[in-house]
Amino acid sequence: MKAVEIKKDVYWVGARDWNLREFHGYNTPDGSTYNSYLIMDDKITLVDGVKGYMTAEQLARVRSIVDFGKISYVVVNHVEQDHSGSIPEIMKLAPQAVIITNSAGKMALEAHFDTTDWQYQIIKTGDVVNIGKRNLSFLTTPMLHWPDSMMTYVAEDKLLLPNDGFGQHLCVEALFVKDYPNDLVVKAAKSYYANILLPYGSQAEKALASAGEMKLDIDMIAPSHGLIWSGKDEVAQILGLYDTWAQGKNVRKAVVVYDTMWGATAKLAEVAMAEFQDADIPVVKYNLGVTHISDVMTDVLDAEYVLVGTPTLNNQIFPRVAAFLTYMKGLAPKGKKGLAFGSYGWRPGVVKEVKQVMDDLGWQTAESFEEKYTPKSDVLNRFAEKVKIFIGS
Repeated sequence: MKAVEIKKDVYWVGARDWNLREFHGYNTPDGSTYNSYLIMDDKITLVDGVKGYMTAEQLARVRSIVDFGKISYVVVNHVEQDHSGSIPEIMKLAPQAVIITNSAGKMALEAHFDTTDWQYQIIKTGDVVNIGKRNLSFLTTPMLHWPDSMMTYVAEDKLLLPNDGFGQHLCVEALFVKDYPNDLVVKAAKSYYANILLPYGSQAEKALASAGEMKLDIDMIAPSHGLIWSGKDEVAQILGLYDTWAQGKNVRKAVVVYDTMWGATAKLAEVAMAEFQDADIPVVKYNLGVTHISDVMTDVLDAEYVLVGTPTLNNQIFPRVAAFLTYMKGLAPKGKKGLAFGSYGWRPGVVKEVKQVMDDLGWQTAESFEEKYTPKSDVLNRFAEKVKIFIGS
């Protein structure tokens, strides 16, 4: 397995995880990559590790360029184990290397691994480490999305190594965004943000602002998952998208998400969808019986309207809807307009629990709507009127 040069004397030495299908409850049908970068300079520097079970692949790529005994620095941008799993083996092979990380990163490494005899250089935002022809500067980004998270910038190469920032769970033969359909990469990046970074929008805004204050001149962003953004246009594209997502800007579209037992809640979902279509508002409808909750969240990210429907089972919210609500509440999307709807057999009131989740998120909500057993035409008409009023609110 060979390294791939992405800039003069800067190499991709990561690993491709073709078989990954789930990440923290997030559906990853296209697998993922764990990207690591080797910088050949007077002081050879390795940036980030890979997931533990893919260590051998990373080691082989590094060895195709240099012996581990010649590595001076190992930069650890983030200690989550999909990026640090190989670090203990790397430190066995390169005991002379100094780990560059922040104080939270050092604490996390010591909490995860036996770090006896490891050497550290602790940095903070704005610190610079010279490695020869190049200077590495650092931007700490706490809680984007762990306390230890940080980014590394190589000024001479106009290269940003942001770890989990700007990434995608996407495993393909291509290494660069330019070599893959742009719309598919953007979709994967949006899905990644919606399901991993969404709760940390304020931290993302701070990171973007700090990068601006540091006047970073960037023409390549090489994240630790997915494809590399290269050239000013691609860099501007992903920075612009992150700015929009971090600010929680919504577009005028709707998401109708529901589950159903005998079709009653499904009928209400169809009515809701039809009203948005008649109002010329883009709308998508997801049945949780066939759609994974993380795929729904990708559309919820920037939707103005979110409608959630549930049947009642054993006097509770239907299990798949309850799972979606738990997942969504953790990701904490803001600034939505919410409407809860559903059906019941002998105990009403469960739909109000769905509305309560929306209220807890600070959404603008309408009164919930529920019907006993199968809704007849008059009930469907009443719900249609309710949705029309909701759209106009």
